[in-house]
Amino acid sequence: MNLKLVLATLAFSLTTSAMAGGAADAIKAAKAAQKEAKAVGFEWRDMGKMIKKAEKLAKEGKGKKATKIANTVVMHGKAALKQAALAKSAGPRF
Repeated sequence: MNLKLVLATLAFSLTTSAMAGGAADAIKAAKAAQKEAKAVGFEWRDMGKMIKKAEKLAKEGKGKKATKIANTVVMHGKAALKQAALAKSAGPRF
């Protein structure tokens, strides 16, 4: 999978959710970021917990906080994809 394409898609999702201002869109982007990170084997430990918390906050009517948490998950997804790309070249440097 082309890493640049994935990152561009995630960036577009983040921008779209920020423009829409809806927590539901942000949560949807967060779930996509989590799925992409899991696909490359670098899903971060708390991504799922953060998504659940964002969903709970959204149901309670705290959309701004839910959006902030969901956007953090998207950022974590981007970092996880970058980490996966760097891990391919990891190893001893003799």
